Amino acid sequence: MKWLAQILHHVKRKDSLAAAAAHDAYRWALRWNMPDTAMLRRMYGALYVAHDAAEDGAEFFASKLLYEPMVRARFTHVGRGVHVTGLPYVIGPCEISVGDECRLSKFQVYSGRFHEFSELIIGNGCTIAFQASFTVNQRVTLGDHVGIASRAHIADSDGHPPDLERRLAHAAIGPEDIHPVTIGDHVWIGRGAQVLKGVSIGRGAVVAAGSVVASDVPAGALAMGVPARVLTRPWASPV
Repeated sequence: MKWLAQILHHVKRKDSLAAAAAHDAYRWALRWNMPDTAMLRRMYGALYVAHDAAEDGAEFFASKLLYEPMVRARFTHVGRGVHVTGLPYVIGPCEISVGDECRLSKFQVYSGRFHEFSELIIGNGCTIAFQASFTVNQRVTLGDHVGIASRAHIADSDGHPPDLERRLAHAAIGPEDIHPVTIGDHVWIGRGAQVLKGVSIGRGAVVAAGSVVASDVPAGALAMGVPARVLTRPWASPV
């Protein structure tokens, strides 16, 4: 396809009359739009509604006939009324339990064999958004009605030992490097936030988008920043 790239390059540079004409025609095509008339608006409005209905219908049937049954077969427990909009990607032997009335998108779970038993516990009414991820080598627990936003990451362990000598020796992490994470009821974890090993987050707390939480967050507080700083919220008592 090198010849095509060369032609496009000549067109962009207008190296000849033909190339200049092609360039001008392309720029005109970019500026052109369908006429904006009442009849066309009604027609394309109907197409918009039909497109949305098709998208929603495809998601609904994929959830009920494909994703949810597959999740129920793979996970240890799945409660009533769980809606799965994308198939979770699970690497390793982690046992996953999901409570009632949860909404799950396509999230990732990574676990190793550093413990004989690792588990991800998801309470009732939880929402886990697209591309959220978990590293579970012992235990991560979500309470009821927890919200995990897109690209958030929760880990009970690091990907390597903290000690330099062990890293230089290419040693794997050990049990002493793994500390469970506990997230209380009604907690919200913002987009792109990270919750590190050993952290407990109290009931009703909020972790702001992009924050890195390395220490405990009390109930009803707001944690924000890198590393996250705990801010009290006197106007909002824990739910």
